[in-house]
Amino acid sequence: MRARGVVFTGPEQAELEEYEVSAENLGPHEALVESEYSIISAGTEGSFFTNLMPKTPPIYRAQPIIYPARTGYGHLGTVLATGSEVKNINPGDRILTFSRHGSIVQANAARFALQVPSDIDGRHAIFTRMAGVAISAVRSSSVQAGDRVAIVGMGLVGNFAAQLFQLAGAEVIAFDISEMRLHQAQACGIEKVFNSREVDPIAVVRDWVGSSDDRGGATIVVEAIGESSLVAQAVEMCGRHGEVILLGSPRAPFPGDLTPMLARIHLLAIRMIGALEWTFPISENTERARVTIEGNYRQIMRWIHDRRLVVDPLLTHVLSPEACQEAYFGLAHRKDEYIGVVFDWSRLR
Repeated sequence: MRARGVVFTGPEQAELEEYEVSAENLGPHEALVESEYSIISAGTEGSFFTNLMPKTPPIYRAQPIIYPARTGYGHLGTVLATGSEVKNINPGDRILTFSRHGSIVQANAARFALQVPSDIDGRHAIFTRMAGVAISAVRSSSVQAGDRVAIVGMGLVGNFAAQLFQLAGAEVIAFDISEMRLHQAQACGIEKVFNSREVDPIAVVRDWVGSSDDRGGATIVVEAIGESSLVAQAVEMCGRHGEVILLGSPRAPFPGDLTPMLARIHLLAIRMIGALEWTFPISENTERARVTIEGNYRQIMRWIHDRRLVVDPLLTHVLSPEACQEAYFGLAHRKDEYIGVVFDWSRLR
């Protein structure tokens, strides 16, 4: 059968292409899934859309992007058929996967396929994917109830990180340069928000914790943007024996003097922790693993269902996939307007 999916045909060029899918051609661990909604990652997908990846450090194993490039991040839909070795899902099930943006997809069900309750709004459930990235900051930290946590960046990932740290019992303060994102944060229950263009975040945090000198700061600081220039600021915002969590993925080159940052880390025994989601195992059945991606997502889905994790203020655009160029361009270049962008695949039918 014919399907349509998003493809980058060149730098900053997103289009829909047609392709063939068939239940007969499924691999043993694949599922054929009819799409309901899919969500865009402004960071990861945006780096491919803007052709930033070839400029990234070697640790990313960056290669020149070969166009056309298919893309995807979080996908929600109904199972039509399954391969011979698929045991965890059945036709008719509603599932969340890491599949491409497409009207019908062949999902790798062995890697990840999370059951989604029928009574949860799909436009909300799909945000489980982005909150799943954010929760790695909490899981990587040593957060305790009452800890003071500062979050730098109130995009989707930073906002969810702030909400999740609050659910863990921490007191949270948040910073961004977008008034819209700060208003969204407050609508999501994050009370202490500040515009970094109007205040000195370092001074605000030290005053917040009642520090008497420059050794004080937050217990935990989360850099949720992936902006290398902000990591040094995050270290200055962090107090003695604190933790700086790198939740965003630094990609763009940045020249600078590292000595002041490293000296503070050394003298104040600050720990810097990478919080990449994929450092955790995926399957909930993984032995000797207390934290798994599947377990994280299952918990997040319950919190969204129970409205303990707030989604509505973050959903800025529900678009037809035919508007994919608008979606990616908006996320890359109109950041004050485009925050949470979801494709509604029913609009193609």
